[in-house]
Amino acid sequence: MTLHFIKGILSYSKTELNLKACLRGGQSFRWFISDHDQNEFTGVIRDKIFTLKQMEESIEYTVHYNQQITKNIGNIDQELKDYFHLNENLADLYSNWSQKDEKFRLRIEQYGYVLNGIRVLRLDPVENLFSFICSSNNNIKRITQMVNNMCSHFGDLIGTLNDKNYYTFPSIDRLCHKDVEDKLRKLNFGYRAKFIHQAALYIKNNFDEQWLFSLRQKNYNETVNELVKIPGIGKKVADCISLMSLDKLEAIPVDTHVLNLARNMYHFVPKEAKKSLSDKTYREIADSFRQMWGKYAGWAQTVMFIDDLVEFKKEKINQLEKKEKVALKRSVSDTIMTPNKNLKKIKSKN
Repeated sequence: MTLHFIKGILSYSKTELNLKACLRGGQSFRWFISDHDQNEFTGVIRDKIFTLKQMEESIEYTVHYNQQITKNIGNIDQELKDYFHLNENLADLYSNWSQKDEKFRLRIEQYGYVLNGIRVLRLDPVENLFSFICSSNNNIKRITQMVNNMCSHFGDLIGTLNDKNYYTFPSIDRLCHKDVEDKLRKLNFGYRAKFIHQAALYIKNNFDEQWLFSLRQKNYNETVNELVKIPGIGKKVADCISLMSLDKLEAIPVDTHVLNLARNMYHFVPKEAKKSLSDKTYREIADSFRQMWGKYAGWAQTVMFIDDLVEFKKEKINQLEKKEKVALKRSVSDTIMTPNKNLKKIKSKN
């Protein structure tokens, strides 16, 4: 199977686009870090294999595609700009949130190298919806495994790159087949297998794949009300889909991370509040964040969510250690220089 490729560069610095935080922070589950370069990530966007490399002042990309699957290459720069919401000025957004929220400002000041450059992805709604049905009572590592198993069993093979096969995300039609639930159960999807199959049938029997895209034109409340009718989708998953693929940047998915933020950092709920939230408490927490951060509250929440992830805690510790070393060097330098300055003063008097 022959793969063709295109290379290019996007002129966005790491403070404008932080690939690791965006691609490994629980939004998409299709991206893998290169074995030979921790700044290089390979994954699938729709029907093409993208390899993105983080440079300090730019993003280098290589796109591999199979002409039998990819009928229209399109404008790769524009596709990436759409995927990463690069039309939004991130510096302005961070400045706005920092002015409204002292806690946000302090986190960015302390851990800016890790937390700057975080963007909400604009995912394909079909991939986003079925990926987040897998997210119920789950962690990022296991969701990643499940989503890629779904692709390898029901998607189309795009090609092989560095001994790894890459697939398209399965269509709704394919997920409607009778064999899907049984196969997914054998792949350890558990109760999610039933919901994936039922969700596909619900959409096919009542709408089509384009219906999901049409929800981008509806307002936030209308969108959520439509999504929660789909089997396997509750309020939190509906908010994830609304935020990450349906242009509802005010959506706040309240999970355990966000509950901990609301309880321990912002005190929106009592510390004794249970992990299982009532609809009323869920709405109150989300509304409190929206009132504080404004119309892009879901994006600000994404930054704070990634701040709380274990995968990024080591990087934050490393950043603090570097700051302490720099401060120590300056302190030692000042101590050494001070006697010399005094000596010069003494000589000049003589």
